[in-house]
Amino acid sequence: VHGLSFMDVVLTTATLEELILDESTELLSAAYVLNRHERSGSISRESLQEVLISYLIVFESGTKANLADAARHQRMKQKWKTMNMESWFTFVEFGEDALNTFNFLRHDTINPFVPVVYNFQAASQIVRSM
Repeated sequence: VHGLSFMDVVLTTATLEELILDESTELLSAAYVLNRHERSGSISRESLQEVLISYLIVFESGTKANLADAARHQRMKQKWKTMNMESWFTFVEFGEDALNTFNFLRHDTINPFVPVVYNFQAASQIVRSM
């Protein structure tokens, strides 16, 4: 009986990690669309917080999530705020923690005299840390 070699385990792990990162990027792209933002532009902290909340909602919804209907998604977010307050606050807190950690880790590169904006790459790094 032969088991997996060390290299087999490393390659399998790397493949799984890549699949997970690809899925997180796809869901983040959907969260941008659902909040009517372009991936090519920069967004404010407040906008990014809304995108992160949408990302978490879409992630939580799994395969039943509608990734194309932005108006429906916005209505659903409003409903979550009032009907599922505990879940809503968990999403908000989780997103804010990830964003604050990201900002802390790059505090030495942030100019405190200009508003901070985030591009898709930064948002992707934040999502990967979640």
